[in-house]
Amino acid sequence: MTVSVQGDELTMQLGPKEQRFSLRHYDGDTFSYRTTGENAVGLSGVTFTVGSGGRADKVRVENLDTTGLGTFTRE
Repeated sequence: MTVSVQGDELTMQLGPKEQRFSLRHYDGDTFSYRTTGENAVGLSGVTFTVGSGGRADKVRVENLDTTGLGTFTRE
């Protein structure tokens, strides 16, 4: 997973095909994105955990975390 800013838009890239999704602010450190493909569930939450240095240390993608594979830690 890669999160970046493109112009004035926050985006994330996921998976081996590096699919790009726009993140829309919801509240605080939580954003949403629209899922696509055969496993689409509509909107899903993306929540950032910000560490003491003010940088996001972790991010949880709600629809991927139903199987425990949706929490990503910064390297």
